[in-house]
Amino acid sequence: MKIAQIAGFLGSGKTTLLIEVAKLLVERGKKVAIVVNDVGEINVDFKIIEAYGLKARELSGGCICCEIAGNFANTLSLLYSNFNPDIVIVEPSGVAIPWGLKRAAEYSEAEVPVTIEHAPVLTLVDATRIDTLMGTVRRLVVTQVREADVCLVNKVDAAQEEGIARAEELIRSVNPNCEIMRISTHQNKGVKEVADIIVDRTSSRYDEAMERALLEKEYGSG
Repeated sequence: MKIAQIAGFLGSGKTTLLIEVAKLLVERGKKVAIVVNDVGEINVDFKIIEAYGLKARELSGGCICCEIAGNFANTLSLLYSNFNPDIVIVEPSGVAIPWGLKRAAEYSEAEVPVTIEHAPVLTLVDATRIDTLMGTVRRLVVTQVREADVCLVNKVDAAQEEGIARAEELIRSVNPNCEIMRISTHQNKGVKEVADIIVDRTSSRYDEAMERALLEKEYGSG
C-alpha cells in the first residue's frame, strides 16, 4: 500500500492539488483512498473532498504525526482491510512533519499484513506568500521543505517572478538535493506530472537516525 503525502502550510493549495491528482489516478485504474487531517474540530477540506465523490477518512483533533499517530495507523489498517487501496493520499495539517508522518504510517504494519511503501514526499510552497510565511512560520516551512523529495512551487500564475525566485532560492538553500517543480493548481499546470511522480517513484522508509541528522543539521544538537 503506497502512501503519498502532500505537505505544505495552510493555504498553499494542497486540497485543490489532491483532488485533481486523485481524479487522475482513478482514471488510470488505481484504487485511491484519501486521509485528510486538520487542527480543529471542523475539517473544511474533508467536506470539499467528499463533494467531489472521492473516498475519504477524516482525522481531527490534532496533527497526525504526533497526538493521534495511533489513530492514523488504525485508519490505514481499516482502509487496507475494507478497501485495499493501491494508493492512500494523505493531506496532513499545515503543521505536520513529513518524516513523522512516515513513522506513523508504518505503525499500521503491526496491525494488518501490509507493507507500507512511500511515494516521494511532496511539499507545496506558496510563491505568492513566501515572504509572509518565512516571517511568521519560518521553522515549519523550513522543516517541510527540508524533508521533501519534491518541492512544488505553487501559484506561479499569480505570483511575481521575484516571489517565485525567492521561493526557489529558499528551497535550494534548505534542501539542495530536492527536485523543484513550478505548478499552478488553479490552471491545472503540473498536475499530471505530480500524478506520475506518485505512481512511478518511491521514497525511503522512516529512519530515526536520518531524521535526527536532519534536525541536528538544521537546528543544532542542543
